[in-house]
Amino acid sequence: MQTYYECLPCLLRQAVDAAKMVTDSPEIQEKILRYVLTEMSRMDMSKPSPYMAQVIYRYIRKITQIDDPYREIKKEFNRLALAMLPEMRRIIQKAEDPFETAVKIAVAGNIIDFGPKGDISHQEVWDTVQDCINQPLVFNSSDELKREINKRSRILYLGDNAGEIVFDYLLLEMMPTEKITYVVKGKPIINDATMEDAVDIGMTGLVRVIDNGSDAPGTILESCSPEFLEEFEQADLIIAKGQANYETLSQVNDKNFFFLLKVKCPVLAQDVGCERGDLVLKAHKTSATH
Repeated sequence: MQTYYECLPCLLRQAVDAAKMVTDSPEIQEKILRYVLTEMSRMDMSKPSPYMAQVIYRYIRKITQIDDPYREIKKEFNRLALAMLPEMRRIIQKAEDPFETAVKIAVAGNIIDFGPKGDISHQEVWDTVQDCINQPLVFNSSDELKREINKRSRILYLGDNAGEIVFDYLLLEMMPTEKITYVVKGKPIINDATMEDAVDIGMTGLVRVIDNGSDAPGTILESCSPEFLEEFEQADLIIAKGQANYETLSQVNDKNFFFLLKVKCPVLAQDVGCERGDLVLKAHKTSATH
């Protein structure tokens, strides 16, 4: 997905939020914003916006010497999601279609994203989960995803955010975990989940977990490690969570994808072909995987 003009104010707002979070110094905040404005003026708009986000956050880490600005926020939302786990599991177990409900809850967890939306309350997370139960999945059904999972032998599940990773845990409990590898980021980027988060919430006890070697939102393949790229190449199904994974992978050919995301911005809604707020489960298949 290309970067649209409407993405630029959002990227700048992210930079403002991050600058305020990491330093109280007006001089450093101004330096960050001036750098971001300069880089945005010459960015390649044909590439997805996560390319620019990677540039922004690398500079913030460099100038502030703070490796993981969102670390405490990530831990906070991991704790919140773990506290919600028993109730979410109860909702799934009593549902008419437990697998579909687990898919919806996993997608609803994608609301915990400090990229498109700079501030998320605990109540908003609870409300989103409650509302998702009666909300339809857009494009594809959970039965289609289940059939595809049963047909495949090497599945990559690309995670997105801390906190949200707990919602993924509930869905993975209903899958054949022996053929699934869960993927986190190689280095901190916004509030995306890293191996530290996977260990903290117990994901490493449920399923094989690897990192992609990258510090970019989504999955920018040229930024990933050779080890991850080998896993990506060998996978016969890729379940990709979140907006940034859609942005960076929706143009990749010769792979078999299911994108799972909550659409949080009008630009992405237009590209996906749905409405803002929709719960998206979208297959993206090419002839090479048929």
